[in-house]
Amino acid sequence: MDYDEAKENDIDIIRKNFPVTKKKIYMNCGSFAPTPLSTIKSITDFLVRCSEEGPDSSSVQEYITSLMKDLRIILSQLINCEPEEIIFTQSTTEGLNYVASGFKWKKSDIIIARGGLHEHYANYFPWLNISKKYGVKLEEIKIDKNGFFDLDKIDKIARNKNTRLITLSHVLYNSGAIMPVEEVGKIAKRQNLLYSIDAAQSVGTINVDVKKIGCDFLAFPGFKWICGPPGIGIFYCKKESASLLTPKYIGGESAIITDEKNLVYSESPQKFQTGFRNYVGIAGLASSLKYIQRLSVNEIRKMNMKVANEIIEEIRTIPGISIFGPKDEKLRSSIVSFAIDSVSPKVIVSRLEKNGIIVAERDIVGGGKKKAVRASPHFFNATNEVSTLVQNIKNIQNMFG
Repeated sequence: MDYDEAKENDIDIIRKNFPVTKKKIYMNCGSFAPTPLSTIKSITDFLVRCSEEGPDSSSVQEYITSLMKDLRIILSQLINCEPEEIIFTQSTTEGLNYVASGFKWKKSDIIIARGGLHEHYANYFPWLNISKKYGVKLEEIKIDKNGFFDLDKIDKIARNKNTRLITLSHVLYNSGAIMPVEEVGKIAKRQNLLYSIDAAQSVGTINVDVKKIGCDFLAFPGFKWICGPPGIGIFYCKKESASLLTPKYIGGESAIITDEKNLVYSESPQKFQTGFRNYVGIAGLASSLKYIQRLSVNEIRKMNMKVANEIIEEIRTIPGISIFGPKDEKLRSSIVSFAIDSVSPKVIVSRLEKNGIIVAERDIVGGGKKKAVRASPHFFNATNEVSTLVQNIKNIQNMFG
């Protein structure tokens, strides 16, 4: 079967492209999405070609060059940037560290971070590290129960002459709340500040437009909502901002030696691309992205929200349940987080997995050490899986509550 022929409403064909749907109810794409069979085939085809023709043969090297060029074009269309602004990484974390470690920080500098520890660690630890290393001040913006913040407070700190950069997540990993990234981008532009986005939970599930957002940097993985293979990520670096970063690593492609003791950095993206890349991951990511494009992000969002809304409607009837995140679906992704008074999230997640349902335990926004159960369904999840999920939750509550 040609799974690539799937259209936006062909849920049966879509599910056949994801073998996990035959055995389990998988709602954990906020952590790691399953790889579709069509992508696995592309990876296999790539490796077979390398094996048959020789990985360092001119034919394979030309193919790899073409593959990377085509992937940059697809990614540039996905987030509305230029192909040369796309840099291949291994993860979101690596991309964000390119920014944090790439500047010449001064002790007087200020970084604005939404929520501090309530950001995902990938978008907090790099800045905390810079703060400890160089004495940079990390201004943490207070958040409400859904993770939102007062834009006026960001604007006030942004006006400080020492403020240099604003960073936040596009979609929160724990509640699915969609942050007002365009409004923050306007503040950054007014004050001539750099702007960095963690888009790990947005690209592939909602539309992302770096020009509308107005960010200088944006990082995301290939293995979450894009359904690509592990070990491949993307770092968007605005052309005009690339010169501000010193590469974290240096290799043959990223610089040119002018004499025995001096070198000049290559132009971006080569400036940040050292040595061999994860070509297997690139081949797989290209396949997954083409699949996502055929379905369209708009249709994927509709499908995702249909399942997410059904989960919310059904679990809200469970006694003692708390549902986290904004009620307005325009302000949230398909991530649904909840907790039950009488049963720990750890127990719920563990028992669900024993019954073939995969979700995750995550922190609650502003909840200190409190945890929640997080379901993060994607376009391959069917609405009839919701009733199975909810019935299992009720059974667990009756057993342990």
